[in-house]
Amino acid sequence: MEPEAIRGYGLAVITRIRQRLLRTPLFYKILWANVAIVGLGAVGGTMITIWHVTSFPNDVHYELIALFAAVGMVISFFVNQWVLRKALDPLDRLQAAVDAIRAGKSDVRVQLGDNSDERFDRLADAFNQMLEQLAQDAREMQQLSRQILQAQEDERYRLARELHDEAAQSLTSLLVHIRLLERAKDPVEAQHHVQELRELTARALEDVRRVALDLRPTILDDLGLAAALEWRVDEFNKLEGVRATITVTDLDRRLPRETELVLYRVGQEALSNVSRHAAASEVKVTLRRDERHCVLEVADNGKGFDPLWVNPQTGHGLGLVGMRERVAMVGGELEVTSRPGAGARITARVPWPNGNGQSQ
Repeated sequence: MEPEAIRGYGLAVITRIRQRLLRTPLFYKILWANVAIVGLGAVGGTMITIWHVTSFPNDVHYELIALFAAVGMVISFFVNQWVLRKALDPLDRLQAAVDAIRAGKSDVRVQLGDNSDERFDRLADAFNQMLEQLAQDAREMQQLSRQILQAQEDERYRLARELHDEAAQSLTSLLVHIRLLERAKDPVEAQHHVQELRELTARALEDVRRVALDLRPTILDDLGLAAALEWRVDEFNKLEGVRATITVTDLDRRLPRETELVLYRVGQEALSNVSRHAAASEVKVTLRRDERHCVLEVADNGKGFDPLWVNPQTGHGLGLVGMRERVAMVGGELEVTSRPGAGARITARVPWPNGNGQSQ
């Protein structure tokens, strides 16, 4: 073997040994450093003592003992200081990352270097994963906030359009017929205009009532979740091309008001998504009690989708994020089962309250 090859092999061996020593756990770094200090001190002290005793048999050796103690303490101090500084460097880096996060820097990640051991690596990985999760949660919250703002604007636009196209037109017709009534010349014509006014008033009241029910159905507060969902399904069936059915089982009492509102909004959003995107011909809504939970399920036979795909630009998938956030607020969970061409199933599961109104 040529000298260059031997030198390269030797450097590689030394590098591996160095990396192995640097990766030694902190406990063993301190242990072996102190073992080395004690062992070398014992050997060196013994050799010097033997030499001194044989060379100067009549001398008193107390000063030699004091010298050994002082030198041992100095060596132990500096060696342990160096070992601890090197060994605790990963913790210093972790503390620096924590301080940076506390100062408002969210893009900090921990890099421990070569002298870290397995326990420090696990701690750093857990810390970095926590930061990644926090960053992901922050992004989802921003997306959800944008979705909420957009939903508010869409709802305002829809209300304004419905009030203008229906209620406002009905009120305008009322004004026109009132003027015609004022100009009526005989009782028969006046009676005819009164009848038309009655019909227009009833239509305007129905339009306003429908808009109000869309905002907050009073049936939810008066009769509960099951009745509200049945009413929503009836309204949904007025659409062309889609048939919805609802089944309610084992609901022997009312849920807390907040829980009922969350489940109603989930069902409302799920049915709305079916009408807008699913291209389905059939929807099945199921509300039941399942062991310790109340379960709401909305299943359709539409074209399906990929539940994991979220597009903030188009808003695709953000409705599911909003539903998950709603259900999580009442201690529940949302499950989405779907794939392209195989329909979709939205399942919301929330804790069933005990007799005191608390979740089991």
